[in-house]
Amino acid sequence: MSQSLTWLWRIKRWYIRFMLAFLGHALAKASRSDSIISKELAPLPENFCFAMRVMPAGPALYMKKSGGGMKPITREAAGKPHVDIQFKHLEHAFSTLSFQEGTTDAFARERMIVDGDIPASMRLVRCFERLEAMTLPKLIARRIMRQYPALTLGEKLSGACRIYLGVLGGFVLGYK
Repeated sequence: MSQSLTWLWRIKRWYIRFMLAFLGHALAKASRSDSIISKELAPLPENFCFAMRVMPAGPALYMKKSGGGMKPITREAAGKPHVDIQFKHLEHAFSTLSFQEGTTDAFARERMIVDGDIPASMRLVRCFERLEAMTLPKLIARRIMRQYPALTLGEKLSGACRIYLGVLGGFVLGYK
């Protein structure tokens, strides 16, 4: 592999690692502050665990439901997740996490595997779509989503501020 391709691969891997951490902290904050995401996650049992990772041993996100909300955890603490979302290749994860392709499109094109509780995985997809709608500019979010939700400007701005501040707190101060 040439030097430039090696650096490009490393940059993509770093970006995916960052985005998975971002998604983890964003979902943790939204699960406690957004009523729609909270309602979506409510039927999941306490200690429900899911993973989102790149095969075979790439970057990964592990989360667990605790105290009514989701929180990022380590792989060791996760055990066998109830839902395991696996991107088949680094490039597939990059195209999804850089918002070139939506999650449902990636699944339909067999770029990812979902193992485990399918109804729970659909709940997670709806939560991630809600996060995308609140945190991404509408132009980008509409391009990758099946259906853009009806959000007022006030809902979008207040939701985005709460989530971004929660993510910042998660990264800088270690809040979960």
